[in-house]
Amino acid sequence: MKIKLFLVIALIAYIGSANLNAQELEIKDGHYYKKDMLYTGVHTEYYENGNPKTKLSIKNGHEEGEVITYFENGEKHEIRSYKEGKKDGLWINYNQKGTKVAEARYKDDLKDGDWFIWNDAGRLLYEMHYTMGGKTGTWKMFDESGTLTSERNY
Repeated sequence: MKIKLFLVIALIAYIGSANLNAQELEIKDGHYYKKDMLYTGVHTEYYENGNPKTKLSIKNGHEEGEVITYFENGEKHEIRSYKEGKKDGLWINYNQKGTKVAEARYKDDLKDGDWFIWNDAGRLLYEMHYTMGGKTGTWKMFDESGTLTSERNY
């Protein structure tokens, strides 16, 4: 029994120290620093309950690659993609039940590609298209039952 209690206390102390260490990253002028140096590496921030809050991949002080945010219950909230600190690639949002509710694409910090928004049940509500930040193609809107309600060409 004493060994189990010791292991629980040690685990709580470890999680607590990980939370303190994870919070040392600073943001100055849009760049990530650790101990006054541009940071490179993976940085994770945690909720008080020990679940991850944000997991960032950082290179030379900028987001690089995948950034994941989480709900407090541990479920993924958003997956973002960056290149040299700019939005670049696929972004996906989920609700707290794990259902995908949005999908977007960026290139060089501009909206670029297909965008979709679903309701909490996973039914498509909006279909949109962008090219280098500009609206393009046919945009569609659907009602809660999935019936097409409007279209607009750009």
